Amino acid sequence: MLFCNSEGLPITQYLPEDHEGREIYGLVEDPDPSKGRALGRLEEKQGRHIDKSNPRGPAGPGTEMHQA
Repeated sequence: MLFCNSEGLPITQYLPEDHEGREIYGLVEDPDPSKGRALGRLEEKQGRHIDKSNPRGPAGPGTEMHQA
């Protein structure tokens, strides 16, 4: 499930760079990051980039975090 902006475009900002959604729609930034999208808020708060390519999620083994 993707969140959409007011124009109906899916917000791709929080997807991994090589995600199909980003390839199709390009980078569509989140117009209101205070609404949900917890990983995006966590990245902003901690000043880090969370590797979202791990299918087990951010707490799973092998997840890397990078300084932004």
